[in-house]
Amino acid sequence: MHPSPRAVAVGVDLGSATTTVSTRREGGPSEPREVSQGPTDLVHDGNRPVSADSSAVIGLAVPATWSPTRRRAHAEAAANAGFDAAFLVSEPEAAARHYAALQGCGLEAGAPLVVCNIGAASCHVAVVRREGERYQVESAKTDDDIGGRAFDRLLLDHLAERLRRTDPEYLARVQNPAETALRAGVLDEVRRARERLSDHPSATVGLPGLDRELRLTREDADQCLTPAALRTVSLIEDAMRDSGIEAAHIAALLLVGGASRTPLIVAAVGHHFGVVPVLPDLPELVIAEGAALAGLARLDTGEAAEDASAPLVPRMRPSPEVLVTMMVVVLAVLSFAGVALLNRDEPDVRDVDAAAETPTLPGGAGASEVAEATSEAAEPDASDEPAVAGSAEPAEESSEAASPSPEASATPAGDVPTHSATPVATTAAVPDVVGESLADAKAMLAEAGFTNVSVSGIPREQGSGPKNCDVTAQSPDGGSQQSEDAPITLSYVYTGNDTC
Repeated sequence: MHPSPRAVAVGVDLGSATTTVSTRREGGPSEPREVSQGPTDLVHDGNRPVSADSSAVIGLAVPATWSPTRRRAHAEAAANAGFDAAFLVSEPEAAARHYAALQGCGLEAGAPLVVCNIGAASCHVAVVRREGERYQVESAKTDDDIGGRAFDRLLLDHLAERLRRTDPEYLARVQNPAETALRAGVLDEVRRARERLSDHPSATVGLPGLDRELRLTREDADQCLTPAALRTVSLIEDAMRDSGIEAAHIAALLLVGGASRTPLIVAAVGHHFGVVPVLPDLPELVIAEGAALAGLARLDTGEAAEDASAPLVPRMRPSPEVLVTMMVVVLAVLSFAGVALLNRDEPDVRDVDAAAETPTLPGGAGASEVAEATSEAAEPDASDEPAVAGSAEPAEESSEAASPSPEASATPAGDVPTHSATPVATTAAVPDVVGESLADAKAMLAEAGFTNVSVSGIPREQGSGPKNCDVTAQSPDGGSQQSEDAPITLSYVYTGNDTC
C-alpha cells in the first residue's frame, strides 16, 4: 500500500526544553520547526494547512530505556498538549532512519549503529541494527546527570569562584533556593555562552541584575566539562559491551541532540573509540525527522491503516505497581483495625466470665470454706495450721479476694496479647522535577507513586528565564523521603495565557 498524494507523516520530539516537529510528505522535502510545548497545529504542508480529509500519521519519539509506565505518561502528556500520536517510535530507531536517509544508500543490514543522544536533561545511548525494513535496538543506556543543563551547572560553578571574590552578595543570591528567577536567568545566560563556544573560542556571560559580564573561554569549558565527557564515553562503552560489539565493527557513531555540539564531547568520543563521530548540521532536529520517516515507512507498509480504527493515545491509567501498593496498604489498615477492635473487646468478656465464676458469698459455713481456700491460695507463705471454720477474719480476707477492685477488673489477663493499630505508610523518594516541563514533572511524580500533586502558575514576560511551563520550585524537595499520599506542590512559569 502506497501513501496517497495527500498522505503526511509527522514526527514529534517532545524534548525537556523544546518540542521539535518535522513534517514529511512522500516525495517532498522535510520541513522541521521548533515550537514550545502546548497546543499547536502539527499537520501542515508548507504554508498551506492540511485539510481534514488528508491522510496523516503522527509519530511520537521516546527513549528506548523508558518503562511502559513512563511511555504511557509521556503519551498522555503529549495528548494533553495537543499531540494525538498514532504510534510511539524509539529515539534510536528515529535517529537510525534519519542517518540512513542522510547517507542515501541506507544502513547496511546487520551493521551496528551507535546512537548517542545528548539533550538538555539526559544522555541516551543505544546500539541499533537494521533487520529488513525494521530497526532493532540491541542495548540502551541512560544517564540523567549528563546533558545541557548539567553542563550549565558545571560552568556556573566555575564562574562562582570569580564571583565569590568580586561579588559575594550577588553569588549568595544566585545560590539562594528562594531566588529561583535569578538563578534561572543566570543559567540561561550560561547556556547561551556554552552554545556560542561551539563555534567561537570565547563568549561573554551576562549577569542579570548586575552591571558586568564574565568572559568564558573554550579552555575553561573543556576543563569544567571533562568529567561529563568521560562519563559519556563510559556510557557508550557500557552500551557497546551489552551488545557484544567493538568500535572496529560499528557502521558509525552518531551524535544527536543539541548538547552533542559541545566540542569536548565530539573530541573525547572520537579520540577514545578511534572513529570520527557523525554530527549532523542540526543535531537537535534528527529525532523528529527520523520519527517522521518512521511514519512514512508505516504508510508504505500499511501499518498506519491498521491502526486507524484504534484509539491513538490511551488515556492514563494507574500502573499495576501503584494498584498493588494501594491494595496492600488498604488490606494492612483493615487488618490492624480488626485486630485492634478484637483486643479492645476481649478484656471485657474475660472480666464478665471471671465475675460470674467467683461470686461474693454471704457469711456462714460455706463462706468460711471458700475464704479458707482463697486465703491459702493468696498467701502461700502463711502458717500451715488449719483455719477455724467460723472465724470472721478469714471470711473478710475471702471477701476481699473474691471481689476484685476496679483497677484489677480493668486490667486484662496476663495472657491477652496487645497489638498496635498503626497502619504502615509506604514511603518513596520524591523525584527532582525542577527544570522539567509541568507535564513531564507530573508524569515523573505519578510514576514514582505520588498522585497528590497541586500546581500554581506564575506569569512572566517573554525574555530570559525559565521556558514556558517549566517547573521552578517544588515542595517537598527532590530526593526527600515522603509518604506516597503526601501533598506535592509545584510552581511553574507561563507566558501569556496559562495553557500549561
